[in-house]
Amino acid sequence: MIGKYSIIILLTLVLMAYGCVVESDYGPRPIDTFIKYYGISGSNEVVDMIISNEGNLVILGNEESSASGASKDIVILEIDTVGNLIKKKIFDVQSLFSDDNLYAFGITDDEAVRIKTIDDGYLLCANFTTKDDNVNGLGSKIFWCELDNNYNIVGKQVISDVDYYWEVGDIIKSRDGNIVIVGGTNKKEEGDNAIRPEKQRYLTKRSIENDTVFWSKTFGYDDVDDFAIGVFELSDRNLGVIGITGKSGNQGEAGVNATFAIFTDIGSSSSIDNVYGFEFQGDADFNDNIGDFIYTETEDVIIVGTSTSNNSVDPRSFPFLFRIRKAGSLVFKELLSSSILDLNSGGMDVTIGAQNDLIITGVFYNYQDSISKETYNDQVLFKRTNQFGKVTDEYLFYQNHFGLTTGNDIGKAILTLPDGSIAIAATIDFGNSRTLISYLKVNNKGTLKR
Repeated sequence: MIGKYSIIILLTLVLMAYGCVVESDYGPRPIDTFIKYYGISGSNEVVDMIISNEGNLVILGNEESSASGASKDIVILEIDTVGNLIKKKIFDVQSLFSDDNLYAFGITDDEAVRIKTIDDGYLLCANFTTKDDNVNGLGSKIFWCELDNNYNIVGKQVISDVDYYWEVGDIIKSRDGNIVIVGGTNKKEEGDNAIRPEKQRYLTKRSIENDTVFWSKTFGYDDVDDFAIGVFELSDRNLGVIGITGKSGNQGEAGVNATFAIFTDIGSSSSIDNVYGFEFQGDADFNDNIGDFIYTETEDVIIVGTSTSNNSVDPRSFPFLFRIRKAGSLVFKELLSSSILDLNSGGMDVTIGAQNDLIITGVFYNYQDSISKETYNDQVLFKRTNQFGKVTDEYLFYQNHFGLTTGNDIGKAILTLPDGSIAIAATIDFGNSRTLISYLKVNNKGTLKR
């Protein structure tokens, strides 16, 4: 009889335990999570991360040897979901064009920007500068190429001019098989009559097969700088372009603000060119810089970034989230101020979680634990919101930080894996001018155990 009562009590306790579960842990249990490191002796940094055509992870970054006189190169790492290195590829723009009489760049510093999947391969774009400004002109230039599935170059091009500079923000392959590139330049194209101090949005459509430029156009607002950071093709073949501008926001927000515009498939401007910014506790003078974005199946775009106060007395910094419909209307606009008001942070990338909520990575600046009071330098940020970008009460516990106690660490890219776990690519600072590319695999609550 005692045994029967014991069994009943045990079953009751088990049922009560299950009844208290609010949500399941998607992805690995804490014992299965980890952090892994990759890189050479010197500087290694993360720029972007995507799912490969084979279902692995591709981390795009830069590396620079600690050897004297070394230059910065582009690096691609393909790893499986448990962090095993499958392939590594390095690109040096100088070497790629060493036999090209048209381009004599000399030693270059190369800055990777984006990698995208296409049928049977990838698109890669980067900025580069020459060590000697007297070689092939001043300032930044654009390098872009098409890669096969083994990351071998199928075709490559450079956007360069002796008298002007270009910076790339994003690259896509449109439905007609051609390439669309957006970014910024100080060269005004024909028909652009604006007066700006330095930079305007730059859009161009090109073919890599026959080196054809179909069109190149510049846009922006008078007297302020503009830059295009992202591009996506809508179902009607129009182009959605997001970026930043020095123009005041639609609600009068000052500082640098985010832009959302729609252009035709031939790069002509449309009536949608909206400017969005933030204010905090009555202060509207914030610089709102975009980290990255997601283009959704419903043709909305979710944008993450960092809003930084221009107040020199008490500067504040917070991640922000926008969701914008292709018609230009806002679904939501949220400034993710920390529950610890003295803690500054920034957003670099966002992913849609297995439960349709939003998870961002970025950086906590000079992190201090609110309970232990232990202080760190910059730490990798993990923050989770509901699908409308709000950190409601049930999401307050899904905030975490990762990194070393010394050095400045930052999360640059984040993805949701097929099993619901979260992949974060981060730059981890070991001090003494040594940083490494790192891959963190955590569950959907941000739990990581080494």
